[in-house]
Amino acid sequence: MTHFNIYCDESRHTSDPSQRFLVIGALQCPRDAKRALVHDIHVLMARHNAHGELGWKRLSPNREAFYWSLLELFARNDSLRFRALVADRSRLNHELYNVGDSELGFYKLYYQLLVHWLEPGNTYSIYLDWQQNQEQHRFKDLHAVLTNKLRGRSAIHCLEPVTSENVPLIGLCDLLIGAVGYVWNNLQGSQTKLKFCDDLAKASGLRGIGSSTPKSEAKFNIFHFEGR
Repeated sequence: MTHFNIYCDESRHTSDPSQRFLVIGALQCPRDAKRALVHDIHVLMARHNAHGELGWKRLSPNREAFYWSLLELFARNDSLRFRALVADRSRLNHELYNVGDSELGFYKLYYQLLVHWLEPGNTYSIYLDWQQNQEQHRFKDLHAVLTNKLRGRSAIHCLEPVTSENVPLIGLCDLLIGAVGYVWNNLQGSQTKLKFCDDLAKASGLRGIGSSTPKSEAKFNIFHFEGR
């Protein structure tokens, strides 16, 4: 049995409605590899004089060297795996299926992201980027539903919110999520970001990141959720 940490974040679930696709993502590593990975990220931040929280919004021409070094770190570490769920917001019927509660619908997407990814026999500690919820029990409910569904197969050691500025692996997750959302929403405003998306796909062994991958894709998995 292996104990894994999973770091989760999201993109575009409450932002510009003209961007059809929201993305929820998760970055996974063995728990005993976490300390070394965080150390490596801090070394890169110091080397490139990068301060503050890292993430997709901070990717710019004057930060290319730093963010490409993060891409290389992700690509070369077999212990790091990423999964994204992409959903068309116009097809999510919260009135019909979530009693009008879009927040409930959002956490159902988190469930879909995770439940099909957690492998039998392993233990998972899951950390979600903290956000202000209308209902304060959302994290506990997600923990309970996942635990019940996976009972006898996988163990959820914890599921809790954390602040992303203190957790660089959530920042790395945000970077990968942002790239997926940029491509799926056909955004063209930054040549730097477009090149990053292309290089990320190549480094992950994919033709591109604008479509679903096979379920068996382990390194960089994209799941187009077409449910309700």
